[in-house]
Amino acid sequence: MGQRARGGQVNTVRRAEAGDGRAILTPLPATAAARAAEEEPQPLLSLIVPAYNEGERLGPSLAAIHEYLTGSGIDYEIIVVSDGSTDGTTELVERLGAEQPYLRALGYRANRGKGYAVRTGVLAARGRYVMFTDADLSIPIDITADFLDALRGDYDIAIASRWHPASTNVVPPPLRRRIMGRVFRWCVRRLVVSDVRDTQCGCKAYRADVARNLFRAQRVERFSFDAEVIFLAARAGYRIKEVPFALRSTDGSRVRPVQDSLLMLRDLARIRLNAARGVYRGLARKGDEAE
Repeated sequence: MGQRARGGQVNTVRRAEAGDGRAILTPLPATAAARAAEEEPQPLLSLIVPAYNEGERLGPSLAAIHEYLTGSGIDYEIIVVSDGSTDGTTELVERLGAEQPYLRALGYRANRGKGYAVRTGVLAARGRYVMFTDADLSIPIDITADFLDALRGDYDIAIASRWHPASTNVVPPPLRRRIMGRVFRWCVRRLVVSDVRDTQCGCKAYRADVARNLFRAQRVERFSFDAEVIFLAARAGYRIKEVPFALRSTDGSRVRPVQDSLLMLRDLARIRLNAARGVYRGLARKGDEAE
């Protein structure tokens, strides 16, 4: 199968200027974007990279992703969503998108949160399978092969799992992040979903129809969106494959241990409240997904 880099992907964004002179990337009108998409064959994989002030490490990460996917013979597109970045990330992605035909650049002015960025990418994706990963590549990109094997088989979703018995910590995260993760995991298992060992790992893949169904129903925009989407997946009856990997934690995390822990706990309560209020009524059951 031919690589996406040879496909001449149309970058479906346009440049605009904010009131303060900063550049903004905004999607083209739906009709223009649809015409651009119709000119290109559907890639096998859409890989989404949410990015907030990732100007320093995004370039090398995109190069590593491109090298792996091209070498694997996977037909792909990469969608980088700049989540209101102010450090030049937006301009970097725009420039790379003009130079590299497999790269699509999306963005917006305000910082909305990782959940919003991933949702933006999912709803713009054209691949048969949709995957997202963090810009630091703390989860090795070669996990893609395991994800695709699972999705081509009997699974609807594949997720990287730090708590899988076969996973290892080659470079573990700082102690405070490990404590925060353990506490949040305990809360997730009691408030949201109990049979998935790791909802928060920043690398997941879906069948495209499954991803659209889940992310259209998603309401949480920041870190707890992962738990919400897994909660929705369980309600819809999807099969989830947890995939082991070797974690290589990197510096530069923007997680604020105390403040973000409180916000994440608030969001877990919101998920339960949303379910009780019928907010997720539009979620389709497995097999009933709309295109």
